[in-house]
Amino acid sequence: MTGVGIATMMTIVPTLAWKPLLEPMQLDDVWLVLLLPLVFIIALVYKTIRLNDLRRLWHQTAYMSAQILVFLVASAAVLWVITHTV
Repeated sequence: MTGVGIATMMTIVPTLAWKPLLEPMQLDDVWLVLLLPLVFIIALVYKTIRLNDLRRLWHQTAYMSAQILVFLVASAAVLWVITHTV
């Protein structure tokens, strides 16, 4: 057998792999933007499971997404007030 040996491959492969738990992606600047698709997908999956009639799926998904975002903003505001007044 010619080419690269098994020992050489075992030393190369770990360096090519991305280890998400040990080396997470640097998303410090854009993590808040990623919240929007996460909220939308959670609302879409929930409404797809819960609705009997899917004709109003997109309307209900948008409505629930807005509810989640309003609740998150309100919760953040309350926590901000608590931490800055105490």
